[in-house]
Amino acid sequence: PVETLLLNGCECEPFLASDYRLMIEAPAPILTGALLAKRAVGASRVILCLEDNKLGAVPILERAASGTPVEIQTLETKYPQGSEKQLIQAVLGKEVPLRGLPMDVGVLVMNVNTAASLARAVLRNKPLTHRIVTVAGHGIVQPKNLLAPIGASYGDLIEACGGLTADAARVLAGGPMMGFSLPDLDIPITKGTGGVTVLAERDLRAMRETACLRCGRCVDVCPMNLAPTRIALASRAGDYGLAHEWNLTACMECGSCAYVCPARIPLVQLIRMGKVMSKKEAVRKAA
Repeated sequence: PVETLLLNGCECEPFLASDYRLMIEAPAPILTGALLAKRAVGASRVILCLEDNKLGAVPILERAASGTPVEIQTLETKYPQGSEKQLIQAVLGKEVPLRGLPMDVGVLVMNVNTAASLARAVLRNKPLTHRIVTVAGHGIVQPKNLLAPIGASYGDLIEACGGLTADAARVLAGGPMMGFSLPDLDIPITKGTGGVTVLAERDLRAMRETACLRCGRCVDVCPMNLAPTRIALASRAGDYGLAHEWNLTACMECGSCAYVCPARIPLVQLIRMGKVMSKKEAVRKAA
């Protein structure tokens, strides 16, 4: 049974601010959706969580939540605070099992955007056709938060922000930590698209990969307490069985390991590749 519903307003990716704008401009549907979800799952507590770099939203949310059972809790700003397992640990002190789900510890985590969409669907019979998307980065002319129709292309969003700067170098779906490079701007956004980050030439540095130093920094920063270098090297060698022994699928691909790696090993990319190739190998064996 679900005892606690956590509303996730911890937008920890650099540049992204779509959830923050929603909390400032439309707190009512967020809280309404939260109460609907509370009733549906039978939760006894509802806690809306946001980081302390979003203090502008706190008084607005507190006024809107006055007289409701929704609690507002501010957390330390750190990455990746917005990940559901880390959020549960920070707020409730509960640890979700490695291959478990939040419900295993009596918790349901819901994004603030999802809560607002739920309220619109239930009370106004309005389907999910639009979402707020942050378009930001040093390579965009006018960074903005846009209410964009789902299915609009990344190019459409960039055009609505004045286009790319002269030194724009790369467009990412998502933020700079967990986002991925787009090969084509005609790709449509989905309901899960929270942001578009455009990097300029000055944001990119060619870094030469060297041998692993066995320094352990990737292990120190991993929020899932994994050994990223072990998983990545097993994936690179094509030994997916060994990668799974090191809990390949438990990796949330937050990018912390690659960010701190002094050898500049593309740890996240190798782990992603390992997941894809492992699935392909499993399908081939099952055929």
